[in-house]
Amino acid sequence: MFTQWGPSGEHYREETAMISVEEALRIILEESKALECEEKDILSCLNKVLAEDIYSRDNLPPFDKSAMDGYAIKGEDTDAYENGVSIKFEIVDLIKAGESSNKELRNGQAMKIMTGAPVPKGANAVIQIEKVKVKDDILYVSEKVKNGCNVIKLGEEIKVGDFALRKGTLIRPTEIGVLASLGYSKIKVHRNPVIAILTTGDELVDINETPKFGQIRNSNEYSLKALIQNLGLESLCLGIIEDKKDTLKSKVKEALEKSDIVITSGGASVGDFDFVDQILTEINAEVKFKSVSIKPGKPISFAVIGKKLFFSLPGNPLSAITTFEEFVKPACNKMLGKETSDNSMFPVILCDDFKEKEDRRKYIYVRIKKINGNMYAYKLGSQSSNHLMTMSKANGIIIMPEGIGYKEAGEILNGKFIFK
Repeated sequence: MFTQWGPSGEHYREETAMISVEEALRIILEESKALECEEKDILSCLNKVLAEDIYSRDNLPPFDKSAMDGYAIKGEDTDAYENGVSIKFEIVDLIKAGESSNKELRNGQAMKIMTGAPVPKGANAVIQIEKVKVKDDILYVSEKVKNGCNVIKLGEEIKVGDFALRKGTLIRPTEIGVLASLGYSKIKVHRNPVIAILTTGDELVDINETPKFGQIRNSNEYSLKALIQNLGLESLCLGIIEDKKDTLKSKVKEALEKSDIVITSGGASVGDFDFVDQILTEINAEVKFKSVSIKPGKPISFAVIGKKLFFSLPGNPLSAITTFEEFVKPACNKMLGKETSDNSMFPVILCDDFKEKEDRRKYIYVRIKKINGNMYAYKLGSQSSNHLMTMSKANGIIIMPEGIGYKEAGEILNGKFIFK
């Protein structure tokens, strides 16, 4: 259902088909584009997506280095080892990590060497310290040592000019280390989207105020800010907007000027004071859909204004959080250049009976436990879209498909952990 407005301000309803979750997500991702690049220091790029190819500036390692604490020798000097008679070497130097020897190793000589230190000229192998015996300055080796043993060759890890990291790579702590080892202090990544939040409703008061009869605290703003922060992003909050069309319209315009994504919470339904539909029409927004076959969260709207994305989320807490996770989060990831496919689903065995209406896809908040390698889902209570307490006890959801209204304990549904 959606509302059409007459010349005198009266409204009437027209039918509009709910679209599937998959179709809604397809439309959203089609309209979401990776944002332009910016150069940032590497520690500021954690969990961002690389927007350029990175080539190695150096050989790693930049010299032949020892992989062990031990003794650098010529491997061929041990070829004569047989019948348990040790080969003797004269220890002529000590090489610590960060230092090098200016001596060239000769046959019958050894140099004590620490892990990571450059292998001296003339040496081609390192024997571990625990495999030898030392008396005074004489090393005793009782095995044959192959050339190259415990030596990491120059450029073995990567050579100058090789691809190090490809565009589109997610920057994790390991990638930060790679970049640092190659001398990159700054890199190009896709900039973060700015996300504006507008919460609507005359019934809302600030969380520091005591609600009067008929009023509630503005919890949705804080839930949405936390969800955005959980993505590593920052939000722009424009406060509680009173139920006046001109006021809301002005704030929507301000939000569009200052952000890449605008989220309204409330005002997406068909009440007398739900003005979002009208405003989107008046600002020439391209409304892509107004209803999705999901519970909770059916009255979610999505529109595009130029390159800006507009999500009108339901006002009920469970609906707002569910639709953010299912629809807004993938759009944010696409803008960041991240992978948007959801591989987090897994089979869950039901520990209780679950009964729901059959008309929409149901996202049921549950407690998921792993027992003997299997995942089990436990019922938590009311799934009413305004029951935030149920969600606070949950660590996951199970998904009951459209057309199915009942599942018995022991049956299996797909599920996933939430807020990961």
